[in-house]
Amino acid sequence: MTVSSANPGVTAPTTTILPASSSSSDPSNQLAGNFNTFLTLLTTQLQNQDPLSPLDTNQFTQQLVEFSSVEQQIQTNQTLSSLLTVNDANQQASAAAFIGRGITADGSSTNLVSGGKATWQITAPAAAPNTNVVITDSSGNQVYSQQISLSSGVQNFQWDGVETSGQSAPAGMYTMTLDARAADGSSVAATTNVQGTVDGVVFDPTNGPILTMGTLKVPLSSLEQVVAA
Repeated sequence: MTVSSANPGVTAPTTTILPASSSSSDPSNQLAGNFNTFLTLLTTQLQNQDPLSPLDTNQFTQQLVEFSSVEQQIQTNQTLSSLLTVNDANQQASAAAFIGRGITADGSSTNLVSGGKATWQITAPAAAPNTNVVITDSSGNQVYSQQISLSSGVQNFQWDGVETSGQSAPAGMYTMTLDARAADGSSVAATTNVQGTVDGVVFDPTNGPILTMGTLKVPLSSLEQVVAA
């Protein structure tokens, strides 16, 4: 903001209000510094104005309104930041309650533990007697395939961890893909969910709390069902 003297008989340099020192990152402190400078200049201008041609007070009033609006916006932003912090803390506390519980979540990838089994939940909107199941490892290599018959509705598919070659697959992440076909050969839009027990929570600053099942990470938005341990 620039303020200059309106009295032609008074020599007053034009003064520009600059932001507060960059050493203070608090917007409230910067605004207070600017406001104090503004009041000092306003007082000086009023003392040196021409009585026969006084300054236009509308400009000063507008400046005061702008300062007030900025101050209110800063306070609003600070309040919103506090609310977001409280909300994050509540989410973290709620997510911790999932540890030890069994969940079903959207997805096609799940963990296979050494000597264990991997389970997927399949939902088919219609019967698909000609369905091909393919399981790939984390590198995208096919390790197992099987022809199965799906009925309409929800059913589980369990893989015992034995590859098509007969060898036991190492522990890790495995992904299922489906090619579900009806009796007439038409495609059936079958979907997969993953199941398991939550063993931890990762607090991601961007995506919020993420549940973990071994190396599998499940965002809260993907949850379909939660059951007791």
